[in-house]
Amino acid sequence: MVDSTELVPPKWPLRAFYGMSIVSFPLYLLVFICLLRLRYISKPFNTTFYSLLLQHCIADLLAMFLFFFTNSVRTIPGIREFYFEYQSYYLAASSYNHIYYFLYIRCTGIVLLSLQRLIVITGPTSTFTQKVQNASKLQIVLVYWTIPTLISIVVLKDTNFQYDVLETMAIIAEQSVIKRNTLMALIVVSLTCVLCSLAYGALFYYIRKHTTGFSKSLRREIHLAFQVFVLLLAFFAILAYYAFQNYFSQTSNTGPIFYMRALYPLANGLLSYINLYCILILNKDLTRQVFLFITCHKPKMSEGQVSAMASISTKQQNSVSSRKGLKSEKEGSRRVILT
Repeated sequence: MVDSTELVPPKWPLRAFYGMSIVSFPLYLLVFICLLRLRYISKPFNTTFYSLLLQHCIADLLAMFLFFFTNSVRTIPGIREFYFEYQSYYLAASSYNHIYYFLYIRCTGIVLLSLQRLIVITGPTSTFTQKVQNASKLQIVLVYWTIPTLISIVVLKDTNFQYDVLETMAIIAEQSVIKRNTLMALIVVSLTCVLCSLAYGALFYYIRKHTTGFSKSLRREIHLAFQVFVLLLAFFAILAYYAFQNYFSQTSNTGPIFYMRALYPLANGLLSYINLYCILILNKDLTRQVFLFITCHKPKMSEGQVSAMASISTKQQNSVSSRKGLKSEKEGSRRVILT
């Protein structure tokens, strides 16, 4: 077992995390509520992309909430004693395992978002793209949450964790478990960065090859791809974090392990809150709706959204007109035969 009683990790990363959360968490919650509301009243926000983005927002907010909660139980009288007394009932284990679970969820999310951007832009008329775009909300939710849950079974089954003493309630775990979890996290984050990099490399090559002839709707899809690309950069920072964490755990260097664990709040905050600011800075349509929501105005569609809706409406009208024309031709031919 790793003994943490003699190790005092620095407090400044946790304070910095709470400092950034004072503004970021309420603002993120506001953006999430606005997006959820828009999906009930606006068709442009009911696409597969926004369904995936909504799940990613849920994962970020849950990760932040659980982090706040598991840290508060160490300081609030009554709850702290309850957690310490019943820690063997997966309470101590959940405080540790949820870190990796939500890491794998968000890794899956960025991969799905990147691949969705790739196929929508490079093959908008393909059969596979149409299946992805027409996937039901339930199918998207199941895919988004089932894949990381299956990956996390290895982590979630671990129960041999405990708090050291009631005063500090620092989690102690077996060295073999720490080595396996940090190595697994490094592998998963590495694969995430590789897959997303390949997707954006192929997307960049496609855009360079077809620099002209992009419609307005396709340009909007490319702009959303840039939003996801900036989000991907945070995963490279997390990759560096777990590379160091894995190195120290494999070499059994206990001191740096606990120092890196103290830096986790900053890493977790970066991974969660960067999605918020990518939305606010790079997604003009959604940011505009958030502003209208804050100022208690009715949501309005942008020019791109209106054109998208108009194109859908035009296609429907053309389809109806063609059916009517075909029907009238058939009726005319019947009259000729009857005459």
